[in-house]
Amino acid sequence: MDLASFLTSVLTSFVIFVVLVLVFTFLSRRPGNAPVYYPSLLLRGLDPWEVRRRGTRSPVGWIRDALSASETDVIAAGGVDAAVYLVFLSSVLSILVYSGIVLLPVLLPVAGTDRGLELTAAAGIKPKNDEKNNSAPELPEIQRLALSNIQPRSMRLWAFLLSVYWVSFVTYFILWKSYKHVSNLRATARSTPDVKPEEFAVLVRDVPRSSPDETIKDSVDSYFRALHPNTFYRSMVVTDHKKADKIYLEIEDHKKKIARAEVLYANSKTESNPEGNKPTHRTGFLGLIGKKVDTIEYCSEQIKELLPKLEAEQKTTLRDKQQRAAIVFFNSRSAAASASQALHAQVFDKWTVMEAPEPRDIIWPNLSRNIYERQIRQVVVYSIVFLTVVFYMVPITAVSAISTLENLRKVLPFLKVVVDRPAIRTVLQAYLPQIALIVFLLYSFIRPP
Repeated sequence: MDLASFLTSVLTSFVIFVVLVLVFTFLSRRPGNAPVYYPSLLLRGLDPWEVRRRGTRSPVGWIRDALSASETDVIAAGGVDAAVYLVFLSSVLSILVYSGIVLLPVLLPVAGTDRGLELTAAAGIKPKNDEKNNSAPELPEIQRLALSNIQPRSMRLWAFLLSVYWVSFVTYFILWKSYKHVSNLRATARSTPDVKPEEFAVLVRDVPRSSPDETIKDSVDSYFRALHPNTFYRSMVVTDHKKADKIYLEIEDHKKKIARAEVLYANSKTESNPEGNKPTHRTGFLGLIGKKVDTIEYCSEQIKELLPKLEAEQKTTLRDKQQRAAIVFFNSRSAAASASQALHAQVFDKWTVMEAPEPRDIIWPNLSRNIYERQIRQVVVYSIVFLTVVFYMVPITAVSAISTLENLRKVLPFLKVVVDRPAIRTVLQAYLPQIALIVFLLYSFIRPP
């Protein structure tokens, strides 16, 4: 790609960016789009248009908020992991900036003032794909600023060699500073007075059952009370409560119907009809067929019938549907941290203990899976990722390799008249690989089975 193609690509991308920003600004200021652009404010009960009449979000507003937010704000909003992720991004940016500040002013003049490509072209060395062309090959402007423009055995090569050491030094130094910073962040989060339940707990999996008469909870309590007699507080065993949840959701659904029916009944009362009209519905499929009943009375009766079933199912769940996983709580953070790092069994497939994640990060149905199933799933996922990367990158690399103007002229000779025009050639050099890759991806998704 020559310099003109590069500038064309940059300018076109900038124009697209400006258009998208304008569309974003227009849509974000439409009142009907508030749930899309202001979900966090609406969930907190705030009015997005309270501060500014036309909305609080702007194309650069999130950048300003992100730059002005402190690490304390980030940790409060997204947790320590969010702050660590931002440290990772800032580390990458620091490596690029500190490397570029020194390398760009040094390497660009060193490479641009040499004549390696001109001497190579004058010597008659042509590219492999240009054997039939006797004229001197064209030299892209950008290539003159690269290492390829340095003459063999030139002293200028030392600048590029030293630049490798400089980038390595900057990378190691930034990573060392980031590691210390992340360690301090986690230590500060551990020592903060704000109490978090996961800091006093460990996650226990692969719990063995000692005897048929002993429940999982009894086994966990007796085992950890014996190992940690002074710091063990209590345990919470994971249970399979799908059936209880189904009954609970039915009760909540009936409560919502009662609330809605009461509102409709209250609105139906007028001076001419002081008693109002009680809402009714049919009990059949989608409320279209079946017996017609009073909504308030029917839902109230259903709730009375479901409450005893829910209580009975909850007792059955706590007694008979305990899973081989539990959350064990301790009376101090240090005790929980020590327990999460200690070995609790001689056999690896029993009493697997680890730090307790945040409640929102737990996939509860997966806690009961044994260690063999977890390892098999891990191997399957790694294999799928490996095969996807390897076999998916092969066609992508092939498409990118053949989507050049030289190869296009060979495959489709009738396009020479078009691609030889300077304006069209510049645009094609800038966007031909991307267009070919997009077409390939679209074909891979929409092709018939």
